[in-house]
Amino acid sequence: MGGFFFHGWGGDGREEQLLEYVLENAERGNPQSVIQAVDEFARSGTWFMNVGEEKGRILDSSIAKKNPQLVLELGTYCGYSAVRMAANLKHPDSKLISLELTPHIADIARRIIDHAGLSSKVEVLLAPLSRQIDTIKSTLAKTNGQCFDFVFVDHDKDLYLPDYLLLKEKGLIDEGSVIFADNMGFPGSPKFWSYIQSHPQELETEVHKSAVEYISWIRDTVTVSTFHKL
Repeated sequence: MGGFFFHGWGGDGREEQLLEYVLENAERGNPQSVIQAVDEFARSGTWFMNVGEEKGRILDSSIAKKNPQLVLELGTYCGYSAVRMAANLKHPDSKLISLELTPHIADIARRIIDHAGLSSKVEVLLAPLSRQIDTIKSTLAKTNGQCFDFVFVDHDKDLYLPDYLLLKEKGLIDEGSVIFADNMGFPGSPKFWSYIQSHPQELETEVHKSAVEYISWIRDTVTVSTFHKL
C-alpha cells in the first residue's frame, strides 16, 4: 500500500490524460457531465486525489446547507472540487477563489473548469495562501465582500493549521464561516485535528466518516467546522 501511495499522487502525465478524457467525453457547459467524466476516469484504474464521489456528496450537502457567496479552496489540483462547489453556488455574484502551487496543474484545472462553463465563477491563483493575501482581499473587495463564507481545505496536510490561523488573523473568515477539511483520517492532519479538539467553542465541528477517494477499503474522515469569534 505504501508503494501505491508513494507513486500514486500524480504528476506522471495522468492529469493531462484526464483533461483529454474530459474534453472528449463531457458535455461542454455541463458541470455534472464533467464531474461524471472525472469520476469515470478515476475509477478506470488511474487513481486521482480528488475529493471523489462519496466525500463529494458530503461537500455538496455542506455547500447547500451554508449557501455561501464567497468560497476559498486551498488545493485546486485538477479542478474537480471547484466544479462541484461552483456548480452549487446560487448567488448571482458568487465567487470561488482556488489556490494551486503547480503551474501546469493550474492550467489543466482552468481548462476543466472552463469546459464545465464555470470560469466566470472560479478564479485559480498560483501561489500559497501566505503570498496571496493582498490579491485575495482585492478580489473580495470587487464583490463587496470582506471574508469567505466557506473554505474547502485539501492541500498540504501540514498547512491545514497554519493556513487556518492565517485566515483568522487576516480577517478572511468571520462568524459562521464554514471550514471543510478533507483527508482528516487519511493521511490526516494531526495538528489541525488537535486544534479542533482543543478549541470546540471556536470550531464547532461535525465529523463525517467516509472512504479515501475511489478506494473504498481505506477509511477517511472529513470535518465540517463552523467558526465562532470568541
